Amino acid sequence: MRRVMKATTLATVGLAALAATAQAAPSITLSPVQACYTDEDSATLTGAGFTAGAGVNVTVDGLSGGSITADTAGGFAGAWNFGQMKGVKTHTITATDATNPALTASLSFVGTTHQVKASARGKPGKKSKLRGFGFIYGSKAYMHVRGHGIKSDTRIARPKAPCGTFVVKRAFVPSGAPVGKYRVQFDASKRFSKRTQHKLVYQLTVFRTFSSAATAGFALAG
Repeated sequence: MRRVMKATTLATVGLAALAATAQAAPSITLSPVQACYTDEDSATLTGAGFTAGAGVNVTVDGLSGGSITADTAGGFAGAWNFGQMKGVKTHTITATDATNPALTASLSFVGTTHQVKASARGKPGKKSKLRGFGFIYGSKAYMHVRGHGIKSDTRIARPKAPCGTFVVKRAFVPSGAPVGKYRVQFDASKRFSKRTQHKLVYQLTVFRTFSSAATAGFALAG
C-alpha cells in the first residue's frame, strides 16, 4: 500500500467501440486501496468492461507488466506485485484490450521503496543523515542497535504521510564503540525483536583507522 492520493480510475473508450456496443466503459481498480504502496506490498488488480475471452495487456508507466485473459463477462482479477520503486512517485497502470485496443483503462497510485538511506561511512559518535521511505506500518520509526555489549532502542522520527518518509540525523553507536560488526534494525516497534514484521536490517562495521583525525570509522551495508 493517512491523507491520501487514492487509486482513481480513468477510462477511455474509442468512438468505434461505443458505436458497436453498449457495454460499460472498461475500468480497473487496485484493492486494497492505500494512500501509498511500498515495494513489499501486494494487491489485487481487477478489471471490467473488456472483450469476453480476450487478452488484456497491462503496462506500468508505459512498460510491460504482463497480460491476463478476460473472463466470459469481460472481467479479470489477478495478484499484483509492485516490484522495485524509488523515492516517492506517482505511477500509472494501464490495461488495454488485445482484441479491441480502443478499450483501455488506467489508474494512478503513489508508490515508494521501503528503505533507509544513510552515509556509507562515518565516525562512531558522529550523527549521520538518515532518510527513510515506506514507514507506513506505524506512527513512529525506531532504530535498534545490537552488538558488542551495545543495546540501544531509539525513536528517531514520526514518518510523514502519505509514504512514511523522514529525514533525521542520528549517531549509530557512541564514539567509544568497540571494533566489530553490529546489527542495525529499523522498524515501527518500540521494543527490539528479530521477529518484528516490516523491518529493515543493516550491518554496521566499526573498524580502526590510522588517521590522526580519527581513531575509528564505520561502514553501513544492507
